[in-house]
Amino acid sequence: MSDRTHDTIIIGAGISGLACARQLNKYNQDFLIISKDIGGRILTSKDGSANYGVFFVCSDYDNVLKYVTLKSRIHLRDFCFHKNKNKYVLFEPKLARYLSQFIKTYKLLYKFRKKLRLLRKNSEIVSQKKAIENDSFLHELYMQKASDFVKEHKIVSGTDTYLSKALYSTTFSKISEMNAFSFLQFLIPLVTPIYTFTFEKEKMIKPFQDKIKIGSVTDIKFKDDKYKIKTADAILYSKNIVLATEISWSKDFAGVKKVNRPVNTNMIHVKGIAKKEISWKNYQLFSPPGNVQAVADLKDGTHLFYYKNETPDLKDYFENPYIIASKQWRPAGTINGHNLIESNRGNNMYLIGDYNIAGLEESYITGLFSANQIIQSE
Repeated sequence: MSDRTHDTIIIGAGISGLACARQLNKYNQDFLIISKDIGGRILTSKDGSANYGVFFVCSDYDNVLKYVTLKSRIHLRDFCFHKNKNKYVLFEPKLARYLSQFIKTYKLLYKFRKKLRLLRKNSEIVSQKKAIENDSFLHELYMQKASDFVKEHKIVSGTDTYLSKALYSTTFSKISEMNAFSFLQFLIPLVTPIYTFTFEKEKMIKPFQDKIKIGSVTDIKFKDDKYKIKTADAILYSKNIVLATEISWSKDFAGVKKVNRPVNTNMIHVKGIAKKEISWKNYQLFSPPGNVQAVADLKDGTHLFYYKNETPDLKDYFENPYIIASKQWRPAGTINGHNLIESNRGNNMYLIGDYNIAGLEESYITGLFSANQIIQSE
């Protein structure tokens, strides 16, 4: 039974599960990871040249930056905005009419970023839910609709013209669907440099790669102060369990009644010559509620094409398009809503990941929190 009993079992090896594992390993804790893959939403092409899932990292991701290699910086001048059949860039004369709104937005973002960085530190020792609730500014944002926030600060027209398209491409959501916290969080690239990147998976898992089991969990039971975990080929036992999977799978085991609304998206990695419609800039941002959400030029003769529902006719955008790969995310995340979920579920069970706040750094820190709780309980 020794090889089937562990102090902690982590289910899922996305960024939060891997963060938990690294912290437990640092303090010589006994654990095992069970996951169908390594990296979760950090999904790359077969040759590793393109990020299909998480596309960029922020320069203030203090934890995540240790395990990525930065590539190209993404600049605001690289974006082209689309509305109906019109397209325009950020830095052009029409921007002047929205200047006062952008100044307001920047001031709000700088205040929010300061609070967010403090939240990250606090969330290592208290749960993310409690850390947000302990900050009245952040908690009010989380409970407020983004559309109401935009009206309150009188930035409606600038948001409709520019910001809504940037948010549609990164959150796959309309402003009317978001909370004000997510609205500001996903505009952080306006005030913080962002980069494309390569995830250094081997560097991340090297210290504990012998503690990873590739597989899927089919059932979890708690009895006699321990967990019984069933996989396709084994029955395992542990004192602690960390659920680091999509909330749609883990919520039943964790006893979570209400979750935020899921958002979906689809991606095609396509090779072909871009037509004029999408050749002006590196990144094309489209307007809700249109089907096409964003197109990214990878500068190697290929593009990433994101869309909402119906598969678009790629011939409208490319000469001789060839599909290299495609991917569906259902869900891509659960950021729309006002439901804050507690990580500590009792009986030594921890729920980690991006169910409260999206973002690699935020997810990583939920993993640190769960590991720190386990270490302190020993």
